[in-house]
Amino acid sequence: MLPLLALLAPALAGVEDNVMVNQYGEVLHWDVAAIDFVVDPHNKDGLDEDGAIDAAADAAQAWNDIETVAVEFNLAGRKNGLKGGYDEQNGVYFVDDWTSSPDLLALTTTWSNEEGQILDFDLAVNTGDHDWALDGAVGKSDLQNTLAHEFGHALGADHIDHDASATMYASSAPGEVSKRDLADADVAVIEWLYPDLPEGSEFAERPLGACNAAPVGLGWAVAPALLLAFLRRQVSR
Repeated sequence: MLPLLALLAPALAGVEDNVMVNQYGEVLHWDVAAIDFVVDPHNKDGLDEDGAIDAAADAAQAWNDIETVAVEFNLAGRKNGLKGGYDEQNGVYFVDDWTSSPDLLALTTTWSNEEGQILDFDLAVNTGDHDWALDGAVGKSDLQNTLAHEFGHALGADHIDHDASATMYASSAPGEVSKRDLADADVAVIEWLYPDLPEGSEFAERPLGACNAAPVGLGWAVAPALLLAFLRRQVSR
């Protein structure tokens, strides 16, 4: 599926406009330094399960490799039978009976409190409508490429519309692997969200950012924020 045309804008312009907010307008972010997650690699596509776990770990590592931020993902192991939902367990898993839009490759759901602190996330991969590969095979969606995008949502990053090379760009073509690696625009958003502060200090107060009203990407996932206080799903785009 062809990506949408990129908007003509400076590569690093308006990073505060590329972050997620909850219904109170508070920027979604983590207040912990290490974000543990588990992977359920069982899938109907025949993907090697160890390879699927490695793809998730490598996708998360792309964000960990930003040396100027104060937060990172930590693969805490494998757990079978993940279904998602607010359970204080961050998970990556495959869904055969996909009920959201079939155009979506995956769906990231986050839960936050009123202040925007993310408490939980789930990354669900659509195996009902798409074929998957671990090696960028022609005609199949690359798992690491997609999960790199989804882990960005899990950190609070929104879609980046002005740079088609960005991992957080809103669409991806089958066989694409270029979004495994972050672009400068991706790094700028995370540096804004997570300044590298001394150990024990509080996260800096930052101005509120607004989610772009961009169209849903062709093949990428939107990242709705489900507020724990009201148990109501709010789709961000």
